[in-house]
Amino acid sequence: MEAYPSKLRELALDAAEQGLATKQIAERFRVSPSWVRRVKQRLREHGLRVARSQAKRGPDPALDAADRRRLAAAAARTPDATLAELRRDLALPVSVSTIARALAALRLTFKKSPSTPPSRTART
Repeated sequence: MEAYPSKLRELALDAAEQGLATKQIAERFRVSPSWVRRVKQRLREHGLRVARSQAKRGPDPALDAADRRRLAAAAARTPDATLAELRRDLALPVSVSTIARALAALRLTFKKSPSTPPSRTART
């Protein structure tokens, strides 16, 4: 969720400095009373009128940009390689599903060469 605009934060703090109650500020600017309390508390305790920076969520990617380039090169070199073979070529401690997600993020597909001739009796 994104932070409210800094202009709204400034207006709420200015209204609080003018003596308006938390509930009145919340109604005037159509925000929750708890948000107004937190903004006032941040100013009181830390002296900051700006919002906290939004932290990144989730773990870091297992494959960095160089690993992804190596994966793309390996997939181009051997388009019929399986995910396990591509993982072995990279020689990194990652799972097969990580390789699959990285290929999907790179928008790369890999074709499998047919291992048997097409069936004459069934649709292929």
